[in-house]
Amino acid sequence: MSQYAIMRFQKCKAGGVAARNRHNERKKLEYKSNPNIDRSKSHLNYHLVEPEGTYKEAYESRVQAVGCRTRSNSTVLVETLITATPEILNGMTPDAQRQFFERATAFLYERIGKENVISAVVHMDETTPHMHLCFVPITKNGRLSAKDILGNAQELSKWQDEFHAWMAERYPTLSRGLPRRITHRKHIPAYQFRMAKDLSKSYGRLEEALKTVTVFNAGKKRDDALKLIGQMLPVCYSLAGQMQSTETYVRELEKAKRELETEVAEQSKTIAQQDDEYVKMSELLEETAIRASELQEWQRRAQGLLDRLPDDVRKTLDRKEKPRYVPER
Repeated sequence: MSQYAIMRFQKCKAGGVAARNRHNERKKLEYKSNPNIDRSKSHLNYHLVEPEGTYKEAYESRVQAVGCRTRSNSTVLVETLITATPEILNGMTPDAQRQFFERATAFLYERIGKENVISAVVHMDETTPHMHLCFVPITKNGRLSAKDILGNAQELSKWQDEFHAWMAERYPTLSRGLPRRITHRKHIPAYQFRMAKDLSKSYGRLEEALKTVTVFNAGKKRDDALKLIGQMLPVCYSLAGQMQSTETYVRELEKAKRELETEVAEQSKTIAQQDDEYVKMSELLEETAIRASELQEWQRRAQGLLDRLPDDVRKTLDRKEKPRYVPER
C-alpha cells in the first residue's frame, strides 16, 4: 500500500478564528460531534509553537507589528494540517513522530516565515497523530495576502511537489499523492458522515417514535417520542438539504474517472506510469464513491423521516424556523 505525507491548507477569516482556537487548543469540555477525540489522551498533545494568548490576540499582534492593512473579509489565518498515512505515524515511536512533525514545520518555516507562525500543536488524542499549524499569511513585502502566498491550483500543486520532495528526503518510502488536477477530487465535510452515523444509531428508535406520535393519547410515551424527534430534527434537515450536492459530487467522480481513462489512453507515458496512475486513481475514486453513496442513502432516509412527520408535530418542532445543525470542530 502506498504511504503519503499529507499537507492541507484551510483559509480562515476573522469570524472563524475562535472556533479554531477552541478545537486546536482543546478548550471545549466535550466534542460530541467528533467521537474520534479521546479526552483521556489529550494530555499527550504538545506544541512545537506555543500561541501567545488566543489566536485572535496572536494574529492581531502580528498584523500590528508589520503594520499591514486588513479588510472585513480578509483571510487572517491559514490553518495547515500535517499528517501521514496511519501506518507510518502509528508505527513510529513518540520521538520519531515528533521528528516527523518538526521536519514538516521546518518546510513551512522556509516558505512562509517562522515569524508568521502563531501556533503548531500536535494532537495525539485522535485516531492518527496530526499537527495543526496556523500562520498569518503575511508576504515578504508586508502585505496580508493568503492568495499571494498559496497561489492558484497550479501553484498549490507545486507546494505539494516540494513538500513531498522535502519529506521523502528523510522518509524515502513516501509516495507523491495524485495531483488534484488529475483527480478533480473534492472533500465532503467530515461532519456530514458523523451526522449520518448519528442518524444510523437512532434510526430504529426514530421509526418507532414516528409510529408513536400518530397515537393521540399515548401520554408520556408520546412526549418521549417528540423529544427524540426534536433532538434529531436538525440532523435530518441538514442531511436532507445536502442530498443534491452529494448527488452532484458522485456524478463529478464518475466524470473524473471517464476523463482519466481518456487522458491515460492519450498521454505519451510509459505503460508502467499509465498503469500505476490509473490504479491509484481507480482505487481513490472507488473508495470515495462508496463513502459518498453511503452518505446519499442516509440523506434519503433523513428526507423520508421528515416526509413522514405529521403536520401538527412538524409545526410544533419547527417553531416557525427550521433548526440548524452547527458542526463542532
